[in-house]
Amino acid sequence: MVKYFLIAALSMLPLSVVYAANSNGPEVGQPAPNIIGRTLDDQSYRLKSDKGSPKVINFFWVGCKPCRQEMPELAKLENQYKGVKFISVHTLAEQPENVSKFVKSLVGAPSNIVQTTGGIQETFQYQGLPHTMLLDSENVVLMNLSGYTPENMQRLSKALQQLPK
Repeated sequence: MVKYFLIAALSMLPLSVVYAANSNGPEVGQPAPNIIGRTLDDQSYRLKSDKGSPKVINFFWVGCKPCRQEMPELAKLENQYKGVKFISVHTLAEQPENVSKFVKSLVGAPSNIVQTTGGIQETFQYQGLPHTMLLDSENVVLMNLSGYTPENMQRLSKALQQLPK
């Protein structure tokens, strides 16, 4: 079942480090900014309250061709790493129906899709899309990956393998 979240961003949290691939995005070893929002079925969501499991946070936009290529690969990793929560965040204001249509058009996508009203790029300080972060169970940034490349997917997979079980 695909869950959709409606999101806005702000705030912070604490804990440990695995590895940094690219330098842009929130600083490795520091808490990730908070994501606050509501699901489209009117459930609240707060990254700050969503602790207890590591997370892959992926920032995307419906018009981003590399994002379209990356999301099915993230879905495969999500199936492989059941203890990790995968969340894809749409970065610009967009009608929920358009984001839903985009996600349904993909071969696969992570099961948690969030939508923002904008401002996410400034809050999370990444340079381009797609941008993917690995967080520990306390939402501390372990890794930033900019852009879609097979090498970035390999880096992410390797880092996921190294997470404590």
